[in-house]
Amino acid sequence: MYPLTTPDLLSNFMRLFSSVFDKVITALAYLAGAIFSAIALAIAVNVVLRAADAPQVRGLVDLIEAGMVAATFLAAPWVLNRNAHVTVDILSSQLPLESRRVLARAVALLGMALCAVFFWSALQAVLISYDRGSMVRGILVYPEWWPLMAPTISAALLSLEFARRAVSGTTAAERQASGL
Repeated sequence: MYPLTTPDLLSNFMRLFSSVFDKVITALAYLAGAIFSAIALAIAVNVVLRAADAPQVRGLVDLIEAGMVAATFLAAPWVLNRNAHVTVDILSSQLPLESRRVLARAVALLGMALCAVFFWSALQAVLISYDRGSMVRGILVYPEWWPLMAPTISAALLSLEFARRAVSGTTAAERQASGL
């Protein structure tokens, strides 16, 4: 048996990283789906309570609003990974394959940079909110940094997904989603 070379170690690390990363974003997508399901159920319960002229669940609207934001951000890396988002490829579809790959890498690098800036800004907001002990005061009262965590996590994972795309250099057509 030959000793592992540096490229072998890097390749093994990348495979392990990709496997763990895919599991994390899939778990967050399931969590987002569970949140959206709970929201649908909560809205139905609220409508029935109103129709019955019964007391409403206090803070339900606050929870629904926070849940919609959290679920949207938590699902975003999975949606990008599956290429299940809206794309406009009028220009790129007319380019030769190699030019499409170059464009795909450039777009991935731009997306990575923008998401990294968003991550840094969101992380700063979380840390400042945590340090100050800021609270959201509505019907429910909770620490302000809680709802800021979903965009922070999402931006970090989106940056990593864009980095994977930049390294692979595959085009959108090569990563086409097979349906949801």
